[in-house]
Amino acid sequence: MRPVNISVRLDVSITPRPWSPRRLLARGAWRLIVLGVLAVAVIFFVVPIVWLLLESTRTGPQSQFGSPLGFGSFNQLLANWQVLFSGLLGQTGTWLANSALYSGSGVLIAVGLGIPAGYGLAAFDFIGRRPLLIATMIAMLIPSNALVLPLVLEAHALKVLSSPLAVILPYGLFPFGVYIAYLYFNTPRVHGLLAAARIDGCTEWQAFRAVALPLSTPVIGLVVVLDFIASWTNYFLPWAMYWAFDLPGRYPVTLGIAQQLMAGPSYGGSLLRDLQLQTTAPPSVEALLILVSCAPVIIVLLIAQRWIVSGRLQGVFV
Repeated sequence: MRPVNISVRLDVSITPRPWSPRRLLARGAWRLIVLGVLAVAVIFFVVPIVWLLLESTRTGPQSQFGSPLGFGSFNQLLANWQVLFSGLLGQTGTWLANSALYSGSGVLIAVGLGIPAGYGLAAFDFIGRRPLLIATMIAMLIPSNALVLPLVLEAHALKVLSSPLAVILPYGLFPFGVYIAYLYFNTPRVHGLLAAARIDGCTEWQAFRAVALPLSTPVIGLVVVLDFIASWTNYFLPWAMYWAFDLPGRYPVTLGIAQQLMAGPSYGGSLLRDLQLQTTAPPSVEALLILVSCAPVIIVLLIAQRWIVSGRLQGVFV
């Protein structure tokens, strides 16, 4: 057999673009515009957070007459903390505990029902599967505030209005988590693993518990974060369930903050001009209350982040 010699020649020519002052000025102007937009966004979103951090260290007169971004003292921060939990706002611990109960219970219901529901929609082909999936998507697209009045009427019919169940059960209604689980399990990789488990003799429950559930750690973390944030920051639903009954002992922290901002002494300064902040406590204590109410959301996000990132290592999100 005669050898065959094959030679390939590739000629590549690169023509440099001529230098142009106009092109350089246009590029520099575009970068300045981008940096300006980013600077405005940073000022708009970061300055209120910085104000909250600094305001929690100040006294009432400092808040009213001092610099808006002035720093008080750490001793005043401790004093505001004592006022927050044992003084004028002694119910702060109760409000935080209520929010943790409502949001945590809602997350457990959303995960316990949403993940198996999404798995069932993705793994099985049954009568009514498509209409059920369409109904899930429609429920996902409806604004949550639009469902408050029907939920109030339903809670009244079930005689659970003004009880914790009136808030916990709606928090567990999370159709978006069902849809996320459906998309997560409806992949060729998951279907192949489930088919292999069935060939090895696993029942459907064993396949879900031993194969699908361990792989669903990222989607569980995502559902936990989204549902917890939506539940923790929800104001309208607990207001509709509790406000008419005047039950401050059952308020979540969102209603507690609203109660503090509804009536009280007027606090205002040069920055607020004619606008007077009506609170039952100095603005420094209210700022600390807002910071404390945000802390659980940050903690849950940091904990669940490890579960979400683990999906990148598993190769499921591709």
